[in-house]
Amino acid sequence: MRVATFAMLVALIAAPAAAQAPAPAPPQHITGTIVSFAAPVLTLKTAKGATVVVALVPEAKVIANTQSAFNAIQQNDFVALTAAAGKDGKLKAKEVRVFPEPLRGFGEGQYPGDKPDQSRINGTVTEAATTVKGKGGTLKLNFHAAAANALGICSGHAPAPGKGGCTGDAEVLVTPATPVMAWVLGDRSWLEPGKAVSLYAMTGADGKLSTYGVIVERDGVKPLP
Repeated sequence: MRVATFAMLVALIAAPAAAQAPAPAPPQHITGTIVSFAAPVLTLKTAKGATVVVALVPEAKVIANTQSAFNAIQQNDFVALTAAAGKDGKLKAKEVRVFPEPLRGFGEGQYPGDKPDQSRINGTVTEAATTVKGKGGTLKLNFHAAAANALGICSGHAPAPGKGGCTGDAEVLVTPATPVMAWVLGDRSWLEPGKAVSLYAMTGADGKLSTYGVIVERDGVKPLP
């Protein structure tokens, strides 16, 4: 999977769940197609053909992707990206996602991605420098995170949006080939049979699954695999 899409969705889970009892198991990533939705229960058919039932909690977000571009990113936008260091040691973005204002601060910080060589950075844009051709450039981000290590590197999830034990900065190259997407907030009417979805689900003490956020296909744009 592409890390950027779903690490952000984990943040939607982690923020409210942190105030509750510790989850018995880490969130599990589920992708598939909607079979039915009868609030609050979403029934999915996974790519492997299994049927999965997930309940949306009352505050669950319904989100869709829209295509965007690097030159649409503005100073003070809150973005999330996955980056990996190139041979020159500089961070290069694998994907960039621009959050709507109501989701500012979700998943803020710098922490490992799903792959060993990748990191996740969610933060506020302090500078977006476009290349001469205008199809890519450099993003400078500022973020709050959990704490600084012995080397002074600020990392980890911020305990709450805009709060943390330290602040950090990052500079990331965005190439013309880097997907740039934006999230838009929708509602449960978007959860229609046949639509592709991606979500992270928590397992309750009773073994049932629930989620704080669903990314759903909208206007032909599907969640990234």
